[in-house]
Amino acid sequence: MKALILFKDTSINSKAGNMQFEFFKKVIACILACLELSRNQQSRCTTYTMNKKFIGSLQEDRAKPLWEFEKESVGLVMHICFSQCERDQRCVGIEICTIRPDLSRCRGCCEWYVVDKDGGLPRNATDGCKYFELSKDNMESRESKVSANLSAVASSTYWSITSNIVSNVLDGIPACNRSNIYSSGREPNPWLEVTLPGAITIWKILIYIGDIFGFDFVNVNVTYSKNGVTDICGFYPGVLSRDSDQVTFYCPAEAHATTVKLQIQSKPGQLNFLYLCEIEIYRKS
Repeated sequence: MKALILFKDTSINSKAGNMQFEFFKKVIACILACLELSRNQQSRCTTYTMNKKFIGSLQEDRAKPLWEFEKESVGLVMHICFSQCERDQRCVGIEICTIRPDLSRCRGCCEWYVVDKDGGLPRNATDGCKYFELSKDNMESRESKVSANLSAVASSTYWSITSNIVSNVLDGIPACNRSNIYSSGREPNPWLEVTLPGAITIWKILIYIGDIFGFDFVNVNVTYSKNGVTDICGFYPGVLSRDSDQVTFYCPAEAHATTVKLQIQSKPGQLNFLYLCEIEIYRKS
């Protein structure tokens, strides 16, 4: 930092001087980023702490990055990516990859991602990537769970499942069994809507999926509404197959809403079940 101040205090007005100043800024950013990357397995390039979660990259079919940047060095791409993450409330992690010696990539996580029921993030462990995630304290400081005065309605219920009621998705039990699941009937575009206790700013929506009957959680659109105006939080195209896998959606900063809706977008002529265990909604702290 002293080097930066000293350099700025000199009276350099020429084009060459300005180019040299920009070069030194990049070098300093690169050095700082690389030092922080290796020290204590943490990055402190922002006002919050990120810890290295794993070596490898996020799987393309199990996570949708928010944005992506490529630069000629690890230091430069980290400097850009951590600054971008600090400005984006949805960003909870950074993937840093060395593509080749003169090219590095970073991606911010995520519009949505899948977490296995054992708590593990899906990854490709064979490439030159590392994934950093917000510390637990930073995560908890951003959110508070909405747990009171919620209600839910749905397009239908599957009649052959005993105790199949839509309120099961709000019973606080994320692990599925036959007594606490919810399933729609087999129909086009099944949906479920949760009414919130007044207007809140949504940070994330966490959905627990069950596969007791092998129903696919696929082509699911997650939206939020207020005063008749509806916007999208995220769209999940994939298929989950493990009991109590989780899909987490991070909503944009303007997600101020009174209701949240999940709906499968059925293909023409297709009938689907909307089948899940639990929904958790977190407001922005």
